[in-house]
Amino acid sequence: MADIYQAITDQIVSSLEQGNIPWVGKPWEGGRTFVTPSNAISGRPYSGINVPLLWTMAEQQKFSQDRWLTFRQAKEAGGTVRKGERSTLACFYKPMKREIVDDDGEPVLDEEGNPREKHFAILRGFNLFNIDQCDGLPAEIVNAPANVVDGIQNIDALDEMIEGCGIRVVHSRDCEGALYMPTQDRVLLPAKERFRDAEGYYSTALHELTHATGHGSRLARPGITDFNGFGTPEYAFEELVAQMGSAFMCGHFGIRNEAFDNFYIANWIQVLKEDKKAIFRASGAARLAAEFLKQAYAEWHAPDMTDAPDTVDRKTAEAPPKRPPVDDQDIELFGHQWPLGDSVKLDPTVDRGTFRAQTVRLKQLGYVFDASTQTWNYATAVAA
Repeated sequence: MADIYQAITDQIVSSLEQGNIPWVGKPWEGGRTFVTPSNAISGRPYSGINVPLLWTMAEQQKFSQDRWLTFRQAKEAGGTVRKGERSTLACFYKPMKREIVDDDGEPVLDEEGNPREKHFAILRGFNLFNIDQCDGLPAEIVNAPANVVDGIQNIDALDEMIEGCGIRVVHSRDCEGALYMPTQDRVLLPAKERFRDAEGYYSTALHELTHATGHGSRLARPGITDFNGFGTPEYAFEELVAQMGSAFMCGHFGIRNEAFDNFYIANWIQVLKEDKKAIFRASGAARLAAEFLKQAYAEWHAPDMTDAPDTVDRKTAEAPPKRPPVDDQDIELFGHQWPLGDSVKLDPTVDRGTFRAQTVRLKQLGYVFDASTQTWNYATAVAA
């Protein structure tokens, strides 16, 4: 099996060495604005390491849209991938942990009496094509409407997001730089009118807010909780997380990411060359930071329903439960089988770790295994 860790790391390093930063838009007029890439069939956004991978290829090939699909999805939609087109490597990556047990099945404890854990990851590669590489796709796929960001109608609403994420932000006319201060747990920004444009302000604010998610009361990232000075290898990694986290947020809101300092590029290249899994850890931490900010805003923005009248009718109350919300990595996990139907037959030839992850996820989504047919059936469909 090919070393997917190394293949993906090599792609990112090559891009950095050429001066192309996969998560930073070009500041000049007409420069590309990176929008979170999504699956052209299901509309679900890709996440984690797949975001910079797909952004890099879209920029290199000058694709017109950030929408992707597998070879099989293109065929099933009535189209085809043009002969000679090169696919883009993407991957399903999911960090996992498991308690360490002794020969008797008892947990092994550390010096403080806590169970020791083994950390590992499920990794599986798959190939995607941009819709620009396909012919014959239906008009509703080629000309699909732009994705609407949940709860955000325009860029002005980002002010609410910054105000409502639960992190203190202070603006100052005298401030000569933007920074997060861990000891005071606050973000310091120049006054909004001092920025050249709105995208410069918002991308900078999102960058510093990403740093703030690393505080001990939030996600407790070592680069923040054990801060040992700017320019150190540890902080260079934290800066990579913040760069990617702000890029993920900018892609989510559809604005160009202009918050960038090239001081750390050489450090990033060195870190990635020394550890082929570092970019996966950084993108994973950045994803968690972005999700934290979005969730904090959603909770702040949600209407207070404590005094709302009971308007749920009997039919609604008695309706069968809907499937739980899908995780944004389900597309990567199930590959060409996504979106899932009421009946799913897994591919037994995939690696054991992926197969196990698929069965666990099907149970979480409400599927029941039928041993006689070797298929997973959605529970409400079976009951009907």
